[in-house]
This record gives sequence, C-alpha cells and structure tokens, in this order.
Amino acid sequence: MKYKLPHFEEIDLIQLDEYYNVEIEHKGHKIGIDLNFEGKEIETQLFDEIKKIIENIESEDSKNRTYITSDFKDENGDTVKEYLEFHIEELAEELSGIVNFQDKSNSPEKQLLEKLKLGRIGFYPDGKYGSESFVVFDYIVDRELSDQIVVVNIDKEGKLINLAWES
Repeated sequence: MKYKLPHFEEIDLIQLDEYYNVEIEHKGHKIGIDLNFEGKEIETQLFDEIKKIIENIESEDSKNRTYITSDFKDENGDTVKEYLEFHIEELAEELSGIVNFQDKSNSPEKQLLEKLKLGRIGFYPDGKYGSESFVVFDYIVDRELSDQIVVVNIDKEGKLINLAWES
C-alpha cells in the first residue's frame, strides 16, 4: 500500500526503507524532515499522525516554543537556560549580529531564545534506535555557529516527554 506524505515521494507501507528525508523551506530557512523505521511495515494510522504533524508545522512549532519558553522561565528548568548561557558565554563575538548585548531591557539569553529556529523534525513511529519519541523537533541558533540543539521530544499521544540539549 502506497502513502503520500507532504513533501515526500509515495512510500510503500509494507516495504519501508530504513530512512527517508527531505528538506523544506519554512519561515525563510531550511528544515530537514526525516522518517526512521525499525521494521519493514507500518500501520496507516501512524502515517496519518505523521501527515497531520507535517501539515501543521506552524502549530507544532508554536506549541514547542511554549515548552521551550516555559522551561526557560521555570526556576527549576535548566535545559534551555544552560543551552542559551553556553552560547552567550562561548560565542558572544559570533552572536553579536544576532544579539544586542547593549540592550539592558532584554537579556542576551532572552534575545537568543527568541532567535531559536526549528531546524529538523525527525519521526520514529516504530521506535527506531530505541527511541521513546514519536517525533523530535530540533531547535538551533544558527547551523554556521553551533551544532548544539534543543530537542523537544514528543510521544505518540502528542504529549511532551522532555526537552534535551544535544549536539
């Protein structure tokens, strides 16, 4: 059975390859979308879920930004704060075109938080690589400056599993 996802060629649900990927334009920059499969077959309903997410990148991005901002503002949250502080400390000179360090009304970390861009959406619908996440969203400052990412891990029900800082 063939299935057509937005941006992808038709995919045979009973003869899956291990990996598929495309690159799309979103808000003026490129986003990679990849599909990762453990098995050779998958249920149509899982592809329906993937399709819904791809068709609603804008709302998914908005929801993820809420998670990221909440973690940043949470006094017990450390993932996003540490990620931003690392970039400010290690790449201050490189970030001078993105962050106004003279602006006392808006901290450099908050400015950088507002500049995070969605860089990749990865799907793991059947647990490839032992992933508990159905979908992961990678947020970046700038690919040219840093390979460090904030990852938003989402389960099959669309609920946040966690945020992580990875490279």
